[in-house]
Amino acid sequence: MDLIKYILLITAIAGQILGIVLVFINLIWAGVFYALYFVALLVLSILFIIERKKEKEEDDQNDYSDY
Repeated sequence: MDLIKYILLITAIAGQILGIVLVFINLIWAGVFYALYFVALLVLSILFIIERKKEKEEDDQNDYSDY
């Protein structure tokens, strides 16, 4: 799961940088890279939300505050 997050993070960063460069070169390719950037950010956000929910469930199960 961590490898997927790293790949998506690198894709999002590269997509944004390449999108900015390609705005000056070719608008169609810039749109394609911005679309990839958006999809990578969307999937990355979903993965972070899922991971946070799992952590929250683990914290609730390991709650020893009733002593």
